[in-house]
Amino acid sequence: MSEANLWRGYDQAALDRQYNSRGTVPDVTVYLREYAERTVQAKAALACTENIAYGPDADERLDIYPATGGNAPVMVFLHGGDWRALSKEDSGFAAPAFVQAGAMFVALDFSLVPATTLPAMGAQVRRALHWLWQNVAAHGGDPQRIHIAGHSSGANLVGQLLMTDWQREFNAPADLVKSAAFMSGLGDLEPVRLSFRNEKLGLTSEVVAEVSLLRRGAVANCPLLVAVGGNETEDYLRQSREVADWWAAQGKHAEFFALAGRHHFDAVLEWAEPASALFKAQCALMGLKPGFNVHL
Repeated sequence: MSEANLWRGYDQAALDRQYNSRGTVPDVTVYLREYAERTVQAKAALACTENIAYGPDADERLDIYPATGGNAPVMVFLHGGDWRALSKEDSGFAAPAFVQAGAMFVALDFSLVPATTLPAMGAQVRRALHWLWQNVAAHGGDPQRIHIAGHSSGANLVGQLLMTDWQREFNAPADLVKSAAFMSGLGDLEPVRLSFRNEKLGLTSEVVAEVSLLRRGAVANCPLLVAVGGNETEDYLRQSREVADWWAAQGKHAEFFALAGRHHFDAVLEWAEPASALFKAQCALMGLKPGFNVHL
């Protein structure tokens, strides 16, 4: 493969630009700070049971924002951060919208690179979902209505959950995941492996094949929402469309949203906005009617 055609016609410099999301905004800390501040506000305004262990590792913890009524559908959110940053303390920003709409909201923690690998991270979030299926009823959630959503690297973890054979691996229902949202994510990590980002991630071809949704395939048949900021890079937009088209080509329900005016770091905030078409689509998959008067 020539340098001029390292990935789909990109040379190294162009590929690195395509996969440098931080380079697309003047100051990424503005958005990271907003995630954290809105999570603090959510914890102050809502009931929240924090730091529940779903596994033996110190990083295997979750926060539950319960719905006001019992037997509620459950939304599980997996944060982004290039598999290397952020936590559940940055992940509660959408809780007010979902709780007001009638859902339980769950924010996950899991180990991060370099302390772990992407497959091991996937194993952790599988354990978290299995734990929720077994235990969420005690917190007011319906184990038969578990939905998942992930942003950026969290979308890759959503992909790994969709690859899971819940019946064979966990003796759980095959349709444990009732819907999934894949936001600003990548169905194929090969260009990440080829980019500057791999200096920190250490991906191999084998790991890429194991954790990439478009390479390994999915077991799940649930509906899928795919969302991406309209101002994200060309290859992020292409990958998002490719995931949605691939899902639909298998006869599964897929909806694609290119969010006008949004970029990699604020596209997920539209998912937390009750008036948005994306939030309404998510609520429809959960059997909810979105609320329009969320106040913290």
